[in-house]
Amino acid sequence: MASKASESGRPRRSVCHFLPRGLLSAAGGVTNGTVITLKNPVVTGARAYLLAAVCVGLALLLRLALDSLWQDRLAYAWFFIAVFVVAQFAENGPTAFAIVAGFLLANWFFVAPRHSFLVGGAVDQVNAFCYFIICVVVLLFSLRARQALARERTARVAVARLAAIIESSDDAIIGKSADGNIISWNSAAFRLYGYTEGEMLGKPITLLVPPDREAELAPLMERVLRGEPINHFETTRLTKNGSVVEVSLSISPVRDDTGKIVGASTIARDISQRARAERERERLMGELQKALAEVKTLGGLLPICAYCKKIRDDKGYWNQIELFIRERSNANFTHSVCPECARQHYPDLFPDASS
Repeated sequence: MASKASESGRPRRSVCHFLPRGLLSAAGGVTNGTVITLKNPVVTGARAYLLAAVCVGLALLLRLALDSLWQDRLAYAWFFIAVFVVAQFAENGPTAFAIVAGFLLANWFFVAPRHSFLVGGAVDQVNAFCYFIICVVVLLFSLRARQALARERTARVAVARLAAIIESSDDAIIGKSADGNIISWNSAAFRLYGYTEGEMLGKPITLLVPPDREAELAPLMERVLRGEPINHFETTRLTKNGSVVEVSLSISPVRDDTGKIVGASTIARDISQRARAERERERLMGELQKALAEVKTLGGLLPICAYCKKIRDDKGYWNQIELFIRERSNANFTHSVCPECARQHYPDLFPDASS
């Protein structure tokens, strides 16, 4: 059943379809992502003993009303019904109290000799024995039923909590059947891919796979159906608006009660920002390596003329020093005249040079 959507198109709640829906609805487990604690139906404490006393009292009044008709017959009938009612709603102590109280009252008022706790006749002894046996059986069956109900109630709450955790997860969690159709879709999947739960339930998972990634889907499903989980598989997926999002997938097989693999659960995490950061880091590293490769250095012994200051290269040619350095490094030169050379070569411009 598709969840109702809000005005923005976002699902108001998402039931995890690989969890038993009957359990969720019966438990009242998840409502708008909130776990509801189930109320214990068993009456406890003083209220339970009060219930037992009221039931036994009503049984006594009904039996007294029918005493003229039944006389010494069916002395325990109404008390047995009282015990049965108490066993359905109360714990073992109040039920045992109802059994004993019903037996004593029946013996005192309705079993010959009356107004005595003695059971004289053989038929009455058999009836008393059957009363205790039946009451104990009812008590044991009620105890087992109550324990089973408690286990079921605990399971329902656990399932409801699990569904709430899945619904509130920041990772997209998608349930798929063995044939690749989507059977569950949480809120994070809506935020990541843009599709609502109603739009995706029953649709093939290939709707999210880009054309250049379709070949990888079948091998992944084959591995999962063999029981092999897949962790942190990085790939790309399509969103509703047609854009490509980079995701990391963890895919696990889903088994039924018999252990048979009936589908897969996929957890998808958006790694677009991390991937962009990694690509930017790789680009900067490449630029740095390229810059380092272009750096030119000078080393070793350099033959230089003591007079003209020309430098001989490795081919035997003599070069101006600035040309030699410029070709073998990133340095460049600007020409100027130092003060001493200016006074020596341009005495007219610098009168101090003739003094």
